[in-house]
Amino acid sequence: MLNKAVINLNILKENALNVKSKLSKDVKFCAVVKADAYGHGACVVANALYPYVDCFAVALPEEGVALRRAGIDKEILCLNPPFIRDAQLLVDYNITCTVYTFNHVDLLRRAAKKSGAIASVHIKFNAGMNRQGVDDIRQLNELIEYCDKSKRVKITGTYSHLSAPENKNALKSQVNKFLLANNLVKGYNNKVICHVSASGGFLKGVEADMVRIGILLYGYKPFESKFVKVKPVMKVYAPPLCNRFIKTGESALYGTHTATAPTEVTLVRYGYADGLFRKETDGQFNNRCMDLTAVTNGKSCRYGYEIMGNADQVAKRYGTISYEVLTKSALRAEKIYIR
Repeated sequence: MLNKAVINLNILKENALNVKSKLSKDVKFCAVVKADAYGHGACVVANALYPYVDCFAVALPEEGVALRRAGIDKEILCLNPPFIRDAQLLVDYNITCTVYTFNHVDLLRRAAKKSGAIASVHIKFNAGMNRQGVDDIRQLNELIEYCDKSKRVKITGTYSHLSAPENKNALKSQVNKFLLANNLVKGYNNKVICHVSASGGFLKGVEADMVRIGILLYGYKPFESKFVKVKPVMKVYAPPLCNRFIKTGESALYGTHTATAPTEVTLVRYGYADGLFRKETDGQFNNRCMDLTAVTNGKSCRYGYEIMGNADQVAKRYGTISYEVLTKSALRAEKIYIR
């Protein structure tokens, strides 16, 4: 029996509408559905969000292709640049590509020529995160000119990413640097879509032409903010197997960890191979096994024992962030959608 990931699409839509209500009139809304929509099921999530957003963002070409095959006909932006084997796929499925080198442009130009198409690209600009993108205005200008000469590659956007939007000084510095890039690209074509804010930038009121919203859609915030209200969309449950009674001084599961008092546990069919982490934390006895967990005070319902009800709370116990919990917790789970 598989675990159950119960995903409430009504809450997902409510979160999207709450975000949308905070946007200025002409600002576009890009829904980030990479990593299987943060574990929620990208194709189902994208179709549920379709009426409320302008485009979608993925990390891999294959993720974009899956959306196209699921009926998504709006713009899809791939947030990573193409490898040589990706270029034709991106062009043939009309997926907007990220570029920041001449080589990226050449790969797409050749693929577009082969298909008799035009490749749409967004240029990535490094505003201070130092991860991907052209590093300065001179390089940006050279890449714009190179795209323009290629004839088969059309610049439809430019973007960056904020490394620490919760930090006032970092935010100001990176936004100011991006605005220089924005001014250069707008001088080339004022219809180009410029975007710099993901969920964190949005919470700080930074919009540009578009915002990319990921974690907020799924009910979590990258830092504390009252700017918009969102609620968790997914809970993960595991089926119980049996109850065990552990006497004081006895061990259970792997290792020699012993009970300090008489302890009743419920073995549930969820282990570290199902996504969440091995180490012992509140509500369980000893480390997880690969396929089992000994639960000491879990909540039970018709779907089984609750393993992940609030990703922020689970993340705090394991010393990580909600993003990681969401993408991991439902690896071996049947997705059940509430519509």
